[in-house]
Amino acid sequence: MKANINQTALRKSALIGCGLLTLTLTSCDSKEDLNDSAQKEGKFFIAATGETAQYILLADNLEAGDLKIGDNVKELEQSGYTWIFNDNPLAAVGLIYQQGDPGVGLGFTANADGSLREPGQFQITSRFTSYGFFESYALTSVGGQTPVDAQGNALADANGNERSDGVTFNFIDLSNNFSLTDKTITTLNITGNGEQATFSGIVDMGNGEFLTGLVVSQPRDPSATGGASSGTITCPDSVWVAAYDKELNLKRIYRSDKLSYSSGRYRSQYYSQLGKADDGSVYVFSGSYESSTKNPCGALKINKNATDFDPSYYFNIEEKTEGYRFRKVWHVTGSYFLLELYNDLPPASVNTAATQYGVVDMANKTFKWVTGIPAKDKITGTGLPMAYGGKIYFPIAVEGDAPAIYVINPASAEGAKGISVDGASAINAVGRIAQ
Repeated sequence: MKANINQTALRKSALIGCGLLTLTLTSCDSKEDLNDSAQKEGKFFIAATGETAQYILLADNLEAGDLKIGDNVKELEQSGYTWIFNDNPLAAVGLIYQQGDPGVGLGFTANADGSLREPGQFQITSRFTSYGFFESYALTSVGGQTPVDAQGNALADANGNERSDGVTFNFIDLSNNFSLTDKTITTLNITGNGEQATFSGIVDMGNGEFLTGLVVSQPRDPSATGGASSGTITCPDSVWVAAYDKELNLKRIYRSDKLSYSSGRYRSQYYSQLGKADDGSVYVFSGSYESSTKNPCGALKINKNATDFDPSYYFNIEEKTEGYRFRKVWHVTGSYFLLELYNDLPPASVNTAATQYGVVDMANKTFKWVTGIPAKDKITGTGLPMAYGGKIYFPIAVEGDAPAIYVINPASAEGAKGISVDGASAINAVGRIAQ
């Protein structure tokens, strides 16, 4: 990764826009790429994996009728995409990182008739461990990078060792043909304890700022294996959330000792545990990933445009879940959120399966287990869900059956099987692409 950042420094003369560096953009006309025999329209975008490739399918209804993998609108040249979806403007963004090599990201929108349009491709040269949307941008971030000076020389710590407190952001501009720019900032001593941070999640505050959770740690041991950018966690009983503007100027830090840090984790990934409710409040969840924390998993609240946590709000979620802790969080509607919980009680390893689900109403501080979906020991895989029309649509795979999208009503926490994709091994993601 250091080589990528040094190359970025050498391209400093390419500064544009908000002080970001321009990367490669390749425009393309996708009309010739679309399969002639497939359904061409639909407001819902489904990414599915077949035996040898990943496909995009379109559908107008997710609750009735089934699809076949052969009904694809587009067969992708590469597999392994992470798909994220924006509501305004409507867009699907496919992120990929090729094990150290640059990857070609994909951006899709829809034509007026609901057919798929691919305005451009973008090259991703830095890997990503977290992502989200801010204003007209899809953002990704990765920590543990070596910051450089204006001449491209690596910055060193007091002992002469290369620093690793850089965080690299990719800004993918949805309003400019998915062009991509990047910028690296430093995090050394960001919270005042002399340590560095990895970022987790992106939440647009709607006021020119976004929030991101901070996983604060000592520098990562250079001899450690794996891709995680965090080192030893010395403050497992504290939570920090940073607010940044578009130029990546740090505006403020929210901090509390009521929770552990706000991030789910699995290998090198950092799963966002920040969520914005319909009233503009941001709930800061913590699944208490670190076994050394004394704080139960729970949540705090940042009111709209507030500069500190709401002192009157604290939700001990762990006491509602009978002691189970959660890994992922998705907003559904209103103050309802869907939680993905580990199958085993702590102190079980956090690398074990997490295939049971519950709905929390953050306003009323209630929790319900989700019913009507496959049992936790039957689920072999899940995809990125979509919140739409007051429900959440969740891709689930079980052994011996076609993967399907389950429709969950948050008020009752009841699920029902929707459409399936015959011939697919997995439904990787579902999102809305057209009105």
